[in-house]
Amino acid sequence: MAPQILGGFVDRRAHDSAGDFRIYIFNQPILKTGPTDSRTVAQRTPWPTYGRLQEVDGLDNSNYHALSTKLTQRFHKGLTYMIGFTWSKAIDGGSAIRTNSGDTLWPVNAYNLRAERGLSQFSVGRRFVASYVYELPFGPCKPVANTGAISKIVGVWQLGGIVTLADGAPVNVAQLGDTAALNTLGNQPDATGISPIPANRSAAQFWNIAAINVTSPELSWRTGNMGRNTLIRPGTRQGDLSLARNIRIRESHTLNFRLEAFNSTNHPNWNAPSSDARSPATFGVITGARTMRQMQLALKYTF
Repeated sequence: MAPQILGGFVDRRAHDSAGDFRIYIFNQPILKTGPTDSRTVAQRTPWPTYGRLQEVDGLDNSNYHALSTKLTQRFHKGLTYMIGFTWSKAIDGGSAIRTNSGDTLWPVNAYNLRAERGLSQFSVGRRFVASYVYELPFGPCKPVANTGAISKIVGVWQLGGIVTLADGAPVNVAQLGDTAALNTLGNQPDATGISPIPANRSAAQFWNIAAINVTSPELSWRTGNMGRNTLIRPGTRQGDLSLARNIRIRESHTLNFRLEAFNSTNHPNWNAPSSDARSPATFGVITGARTMRQMQLALKYTF
């Protein structure tokens, strides 16, 4: 049976006139006009009698573009596999009503939602996943060790696995306090124009702090120009393996032996480092990894 290849382009956009839902702020103070603007928050608030008004509104929009392809092989000569690859990009102005850690809950400036548009929090640029099962060529009716007692010992073993290679998802640079006095959660820092990816990337310097300016005095009267979700977390490189065998005891009685190794190569898949550029000593410094190699042995008796 020849392998089957499927592929195509995906273009998904929010066409609903109501748009995507996110939290929106009404009655937010307007920005100061400059460094000499001494008006208070109340003086810059449209309706100073009322405070900040929070609403869930369908005013956001999103799009997703992807190239996706899949290669499959039905069970043939002891081997079956499925390989998939996706190259994609998801963009929005807010990835959820209640965002996960690392994304912005409220817009910095409710009067300029265009500034919130950036990578979706769940956007993964490239993802490759391959899964397979292979019956080892030993034992009865196999080309190797197919007779005698040895065939009963080494026969009917299956090797399986899953290989995952994926880019990391984006994360927002940690916001500053409400430096522009907009009565919101925080202000974005400024981008310097330098790449956030250092020349010699390592676990001790995964992001380049020179890409971010958190000390500009202008941030006291305007919003920062750093885009949303501009940093990319460490990706995933993992291979899981399994070795299994069904041992027939007698009619309708079977013993299944299974040995599994998750992250079998013991490759470190790093946790995201601190994204707070106000603390240079810890910014971009990776201090931990996700689960390292795990092994488990299972026996199952079926009757």
